[in-house]
Amino acid sequence: MAPRRRARRTAGSIRRLPSGRYQARIRLDDGGLLPAPETFTTKAKADAWLASVIADQAQGKWIDPRAGEVPLRRFAKQWLRGKASLAPKTSELYEYLLDRLILPTLGDVELVDLTPARVRAWRAGLLRSGRPGPSTIAKAYRLLSSMMSTAVVDNLVARNPCVEKGAGVERASEMSIATPEQVAAIADAVEPHYRALVLTAAYAGCRWGELVGLRRKNLDLERGTLTVVEQVVELRGGQLLAREPKSTSGRRVVHLPAGLIDELEAHAAQFVAPGPEALVFTSGTGGPLRQSNFRNRHWLPALQLAGIDKLRFHDLRHVAGTLATVSGATIREVQARLGHASPAAAYRYQHVLDTRDAQIAERLDEIFQANAKSRPRQS
Repeated sequence: MAPRRRARRTAGSIRRLPSGRYQARIRLDDGGLLPAPETFTTKAKADAWLASVIADQAQGKWIDPRAGEVPLRRFAKQWLRGKASLAPKTSELYEYLLDRLILPTLGDVELVDLTPARVRAWRAGLLRSGRPGPSTIAKAYRLLSSMMSTAVVDNLVARNPCVEKGAGVERASEMSIATPEQVAAIADAVEPHYRALVLTAAYAGCRWGELVGLRRKNLDLERGTLTVVEQVVELRGGQLLAREPKSTSGRRVVHLPAGLIDELEAHAAQFVAPGPEALVFTSGTGGPLRQSNFRNRHWLPALQLAGIDKLRFHDLRHVAGTLATVSGATIREVQARLGHASPAAAYRYQHVLDTRDAQIAERLDEIFQANAKSRPRQS
């Protein structure tokens, strides 16, 4: 009987080189053969490597090393094109982070060469430069990590090189909480045209874009409610975009305190054009409000007159969250009132007023005095 011929290997091949070492090659989908990254001293070792790669191929675990030979710059453009649902402001932020922080250093590096050490050195260089701030660098790191996670899913690289613990976490700065007296001082100092804007931000807790996009038809002063269904987003180039809130929690009805209703009635009578589509808060000329113009021309001068330093307009929203908490609102109620997508942000308002804890202690003492000390001490 003729000797049985050995079956030809179809998933790869092994050959002996003139040097005496063995080269293993894996067969690719296109029929070509890709050599192992190293040669082997024995045929058994070459066989073991090839068997391992063939097994990984069968399980979808093997990554063609040539697939990652794509510059990050090119991959980033493809990645952004695939994010069609990004909000305009988010898309603008991503483009800024890529153009200013990521691509100048890493743009020409191929994905396969983006190692943890290389990414770590890039981040360290940004931190040493001192600009931008740590929060912006954390955003850039998180963006790079997100792109590389997609590269892993697309089988371009075997793993995400963004592995530095905490590198993508933004450290929240301490909130500036104005007191009700300070809010009143700012409202008195700012031009009458913007008085109601300041008070609404502090007592209704609306975001800047929600206030700028508020229309007369969504302000029901008879029922004392403000309905948030639209916000205005201002892009870096100055373009104003009206859009729905980015989350369902952003769409909400906010009930207004009676004193604020009076302020808004006076404001509407004097400064708001007739018609349901009229904007409630506008510039002095009746046009849409722009944040930088308002800040420089009206907000900062009002702070100076009121004797208050380093307070952002957005900090008035923190005032609203704090006052709601002090008034007895639960975490869930604060979350709903401010339009937070999760309760995490609302938790910050549980411990922000220094005077609140003293008031709690006074009430506890009243209970203590009325109960604990009224009982005779046991001998």
